[in-house]
Amino acid sequence: MSNTRSMFATASLVTLGLLAVASTQGQDLKSGQARLATSADYRTTDYMVPHISTGPANTGAWVELFMREKVARTGPAQRPVALILHGATISAIPDFDLGFENYSWMESLANAGYDVFTFDHTGYGLSPRPMMDNPCNVSQAQQRQYLVGTTLAQPCAATYPFQLSTLSSDVDEVDRIVDYIRELRGVDKVHLLGWSRGGNRAGAYAAKFPKKIDRMLLLAPGQYYSAQGPLTPPSPLPQPGVPTTILGVNDFHNGWDAEVGCANQFSPLIRDYINWFMLAFDPTGSTWGRNGVRRAPTLNRDPLWYPWNKVEAAKVVTPTLLINGDLDKTVAPVQVSALYDDLVAVPQKIHVRVACASHFMLWENQHEILFDTAIEWLQKGTYKGQTSGKFAVDSIGQVQRESTAIPASSSVRQ
Repeated sequence: MSNTRSMFATASLVTLGLLAVASTQGQDLKSGQARLATSADYRTTDYMVPHISTGPANTGAWVELFMREKVARTGPAQRPVALILHGATISAIPDFDLGFENYSWMESLANAGYDVFTFDHTGYGLSPRPMMDNPCNVSQAQQRQYLVGTTLAQPCAATYPFQLSTLSSDVDEVDRIVDYIRELRGVDKVHLLGWSRGGNRAGAYAAKFPKKIDRMLLLAPGQYYSAQGPLTPPSPLPQPGVPTTILGVNDFHNGWDAEVGCANQFSPLIRDYINWFMLAFDPTGSTWGRNGVRRAPTLNRDPLWYPWNKVEAAKVVTPTLLINGDLDKTVAPVQVSALYDDLVAVPQKIHVRVACASHFMLWENQHEILFDTAIEWLQKGTYKGQTSGKFAVDSIGQVQRESTAIPASSSVRQ
């Protein structure tokens, strides 16, 4: 940790409000520029953290990763640190610092006394997007669906005909950010949280670097997790394809609607905020198509994820809480239960299932269960006073301990 800044230049530092990001389309985040945040309750600091890329598309390149820190303005100078990792298709700020009512997970943790960080992996948000700014580097099917007639006159061939990132390069980025935070805040360990693919990144990281992690919470992890996953990397890398996948705003919401099974599961007003934040943190994608698109990198896999499988899960020793919604069709509850069972070396582990919640629980009315669960777990290493076991939460917040097996009725709806 002490050698971090001797190896890398100090991160560019930018402090700004969310409105500044949208109004300048990310231009204020260039090195050497700064803008003050206006919140009376929190100090929000944005950084561009230098990193040497290990991704196939730009291996060896000097890049800067966008990172945000949020901390309450009142409280002790030294606080425990939490880092939250985003998922497969949406960047960090719309996920974890959404400016709508009490839906900012970062603010919830900051209120509880944590110094909270999140960052954009390569290919997301305000971090580098190698090969992704050319609309030809999207599949021709998605070109026809979203771009032809507006951004493109006709379909075109990819100039980089490969997939973009790997789980291994994502784990390298997590390690860079963790080491930077450890030195920045003078701590040995951080708490690690991850949503969806961020849960895979967190799990793979905890298996590799257990001494840097205190406790871990994974929201709806396990997509592409497989007990029989490959033990060696895909070969050769990069794999054929395109580096960029895109999705229109309406199609994103249609996918979410497929996981809605309860009345008043979410506030309709939140969707306008999600749309706004997603496009604000994709200055280029916001100009594509008729109403803007959300861009994300493609992932090299073979066809299952490396290195996140039963062998790697068995290496995790970090106390871990898994939480998911019963209505989740993106990551089946049975997948999360299987991961729980495969964390054989974890002395403290919890699995919580939440009724009337989908893969997008953090934007739904059950989000307070998620936020409260995270606070208790990080503070005490317990859930409702318990250090291990499986639990179910009903639609009004009542908790029941479960047997080790998930009932068939709780599986993903068909």
